[in-house]
Amino acid sequence: MPQLSKSPRVNALLARMGVFTYLDAIECLPRRYEDFSPTRFPPLPIDGERLVLFGKVAQVPARALRFKRASLVRFELELPDGRHLPVEAWNRDYLASRLKPGSNVTVSGRYDSKRRCLNLMALKEGEIPPEERLKAVHALPEGLTEAVFAGIVKRGIAALKGTYVDPIPPSIREKYRLLDVLSAYEEIHFPRNSDSLRAGMRTLKYLEAFLYELLIHHKKGENRSKRPLHERKIDLTSFKMFAASLPYELTPEQKEAVNRAYLDLSSPYLMKRLLQGDVGTGKTLVASLVLYLNYLRGYQGALLAPTEALARQHHASLTALFKDIPIRITLLTGGLEAGKRHDALLDIKTGVSDIVVGTHALFSENVEYASLHLAVIDEQHKFGVDQRLHLIEKGEGVDVYMMSATPIPRSLAQAVYGDLDISSLHQFPGGKRKVVTKICPYHDERTQEAVREALGKGERVYVIAKEIHGDSPVSSAIEIYRRYNNLYPGKAVLMTGENTQEELTKALSSFKAGTTPILVATQVVEVGLDVREASLMLVYDASRFSLSSLHQLRGRIGRDGREALFLLLSDRAEASKLKILAETDDGFKISEEDLRLRGPGELFGKRQSGEISFRSLDPVDDLKILQAAQQDVESLFERDRAAYEEALSYAEERKNKGDGRGYATVITSL
Repeated sequence: MPQLSKSPRVNALLARMGVFTYLDAIECLPRRYEDFSPTRFPPLPIDGERLVLFGKVAQVPARALRFKRASLVRFELELPDGRHLPVEAWNRDYLASRLKPGSNVTVSGRYDSKRRCLNLMALKEGEIPPEERLKAVHALPEGLTEAVFAGIVKRGIAALKGTYVDPIPPSIREKYRLLDVLSAYEEIHFPRNSDSLRAGMRTLKYLEAFLYELLIHHKKGENRSKRPLHERKIDLTSFKMFAASLPYELTPEQKEAVNRAYLDLSSPYLMKRLLQGDVGTGKTLVASLVLYLNYLRGYQGALLAPTEALARQHHASLTALFKDIPIRITLLTGGLEAGKRHDALLDIKTGVSDIVVGTHALFSENVEYASLHLAVIDEQHKFGVDQRLHLIEKGEGVDVYMMSATPIPRSLAQAVYGDLDISSLHQFPGGKRKVVTKICPYHDERTQEAVREALGKGERVYVIAKEIHGDSPVSSAIEIYRRYNNLYPGKAVLMTGENTQEELTKALSSFKAGTTPILVATQVVEVGLDVREASLMLVYDASRFSLSSLHQLRGRIGRDGREALFLLLSDRAEASKLKILAETDDGFKISEEDLRLRGPGELFGKRQSGEISFRSLDPVDDLKILQAAQQDVESLFERDRAAYEEALSYAEERKNKGDGRGYATVITSL
């Protein structure tokens, strides 16, 4: 492998970045840009305002102060209009000897209105030509300078010209007037102006969307596996009779979701469907009816939940729902006693069990299914791709029905989850819950007034902490529990991931019964818990939670229809993001904003094995690019299979490389 530099030290630093070839260097995109485009010096600059000024050094720079670890150099800058501006430079002693009176310089800094001077950030000798005013700043290890890295990138671009194969077909490039990819890299590393930088970013965003949609399109084709020839038909008459006997009417969206699942289960191809919906829209009932459809064709179904508490709740709700039907429902979790586990495994293997509900234990090596043909996966983003596959591989020709309570707009979902069919629930059976959301400081006495009022009415109170131990009294569940146990002796119980299953079951039971009406917990209660008497929730250090997690937590209260109160406790400046929750209870809007704030890898789950790995592309702001790429891939597949296969080969190669190299973030300042 050729060396990128004659210096072994530089090559070692590049290796630390994962850079071994010119292409590796080119793909290390800038993390930000310094803009040296001149600004006007106003009569009254705002304190902290960033200014870029061209002028003349009016006096010999002088060392004004010297401390043990800091020094200060001052000089006067004469502006073209004759005004003078003092400039202060910390820890830049070399300027005292380097700058000469009368020399032209361009300076960048922040204005200090109190001292009426410019705090120097950067200085360039002479007036900077327009084509050099945007400077890229890379994330480089200490000892590797921008100048050295820029030289390597320049040599790389020159070396690759004529040999680099552009993965975007010429017809698509012409359609959108995109740059060739190598030119796009050049404009991003060495932008001539903001327009050329945008053109380069636009091309790379499309490239990322195009390669992603290629992989999704290919995966969807693989998903369209045909059913085994011995598939059985669903007894639709029995299903309609059962649906009609329910004590409540399904919403139109629930009916549509069930109908879509029925058509999927009746089609020649295996089902791969995602059901997404806001908290309280009835996803669990829809999934239960899909399991019943599978039962009516004579096969086993499995319902996979991320926690034992949620698995037990699903087991209880399914048992109650099908109490008048001879469906045999088995619970299988890691916390089962040895004897019960043995019996459960035997029932699953022999076909005694019709529906199996459980946690990761469902795909343990020693679990054998008699006829698994449907896998329902709740909170699908909490499971990795491999984990989902382990369950699916337990049967022959398994339909997959995934659920998510972190909904995103349908148009975005179709672009991001293009390998799945999607059903969405927006409507609330019986109307929306009445939950009032307020942001409060930690020691606001009104919070304890709300707790006392709820207890006085015989209601339940959740108190949520970010961590079990934490580094402060407001982030530690244990510290918060001690406080509430002192304030309300005998009325508080603690529930965290460190509890045994027996302790968790006991804590939850006493909370539901009202024996201990205050439940202090971590995010273990985020999904699935259904305690209808719960009317108040306090979330400590709320700004450290994601918006989607907070919205999920909010869904735990007000479940009996009465008005509930959701208090977000935070003294942080970042608490401004919490206002979104106070302004809306639309889970789709909240998830969209969360995606914008945190990025797709966080929202869709880091355990997705690289399914969502956008770097330069923002899936919310750049949705139209994703949609265009999706259409282009489908069109390319139909009209030019050779070009499709060539581009797919490149996409798979890049995916397999999995270098995780950082791409430029969306540039909002230009």
